Amino acid sequence: MKLSKLIAVKKDVEVTGISVDSRMLKKGDLFICLEGDHYDGHAYAVEAVNKGAVAVVCRHSLGLENEILVEDTRLAAAKIYSAWFDYPQKKMKIFGVTGTNGKTSIVNLLERIYRRAGFQTAVSGTLGSFWQHKAVAGENTTARPEQLYEIMHDMVADGSQVLFMEVSSHALALNRVSEIQFAYGIYTNLTPDHLDFHKTMEAYAAAKARLFEQSQVGIFNFDDAHSYYAAHHCPCRAYGYGLHAESDFRVCEIMKNDLTGISYRVKKDNTVFSIESPLPGDFNISNTLAAASAAIVDGMPVPVVTEAIASFYGAPGRMECVYHGAFSIFIDYAHTPDALARALGVLKAAQQKEKTTAAPGRLRVLFGCGGDRDKTKRPVMGEIAATMADEVIVTGDNARTEDPSGILNDIVSGIRRLPTAAPYVVIPDRRDALAYAVASARLGDVILAAGKGHENYEIDASGKHPFSEKDIIRACLAERTDLES
Repeated sequence: MKLSKLIAVKKDVEVTGISVDSRMLKKGDLFICLEGDHYDGHAYAVEAVNKGAVAVVCRHSLGLENEILVEDTRLAAAKIYSAWFDYPQKKMKIFGVTGTNGKTSIVNLLERIYRRAGFQTAVSGTLGSFWQHKAVAGENTTARPEQLYEIMHDMVADGSQVLFMEVSSHALALNRVSEIQFAYGIYTNLTPDHLDFHKTMEAYAAAKARLFEQSQVGIFNFDDAHSYYAAHHCPCRAYGYGLHAESDFRVCEIMKNDLTGISYRVKKDNTVFSIESPLPGDFNISNTLAAASAAIVDGMPVPVVTEAIASFYGAPGRMECVYHGAFSIFIDYAHTPDALARALGVLKAAQQKEKTTAAPGRLRVLFGCGGDRDKTKRPVMGEIAATMADEVIVTGDNARTEDPSGILNDIVSGIRRLPTAAPYVVIPDRRDALAYAVASARLGDVILAAGKGHENYEIDASGKHPFSEKDIIRACLAERTDLES
């Protein structure tokens, strides 16, 4: 392909590929100098040219013959990869879901609705990308441009008509999705997270709001202050949903909300309809309402929407019940203070309804915090756990390059600053912690293993290792000879 088809240039050359990694570069490639926290592609530009790069996209002059100066190489990367893969984003209707919590559940709920309506659907997000019985694993909530536009190209080639995409604040801030015009943007909520990257809540909120500069229609959670504010300051057409706030789609009655699921009624203008779901908790009322609101605004018949929601048993690792018998064990991806509080709140409320004198039960939570990530949330999560649960098991969770003991100490500092707190135990190895939780479980206990959810790996200083929390829990349950199989 001619370089001029990818980016404005004075000197045209033939390009046979694109690379952002000099180690993977092939002769004839266009090399894009990306800047990250731990590397700067500009430092590898000469190496790229020596390996056969025909041109280099850079932010400042490197004195190279075929260099192309741009203000933002990440923005340029999105434009170049979009053009290289023939603008696949223009050939599908795309829903973008942003917010701190709920993104994975909502994109999967929407996929279920539209597939039930007969559409060829695709999903891209935390769990990877899925379409027409194909799957691509992902390292990021929203894939980088070099992966994203190729994946979308393959989705289109296989007949996908609608794409439901999780859009992270990182992706918005780093211009990964700058070339996408979203048919619908959905804003779930905003609570403290990723402040190691954004630094302030204001910057975090501003990044999220960028989605609605690229959306034709916005669907906003009016129960959340940041989402409500964005709805009233966005350039797109806006609709609101909520459990409490006056909104276009408002919950007018909750009939059921326990461990077996939810049932509620929604008012839209002068009509009322009911939604049932096997997913428990207020946050799943919010998630299912968000998906229903977007689909109905888009013209989906209400019966199709409600039937699809009723048949959706949840995304992997999202309040997923691994065992329910003498006691119960749930795994959930909750890795922020707000998400942990919500998950514990759901289980605590449900457990109170089922407690008996014979099975009083305890609410027990097992969790850790990721290394090389926002440190400010660690003591806050410790405090939340020790306030809401009856026992806290502090353990590891993707320490990465950080000293695991330092992370554990940060969490425990939040527990210790409470005048009264639940008892806690520190078990650094997560496998050992899970074994302890299962072995010591008593009749009526509810255990929440939080933070890993769908993840099937553990990351430490030596790299990524296989680690399936679900499989480990099941193996530990098998060692309990007192439990029915």
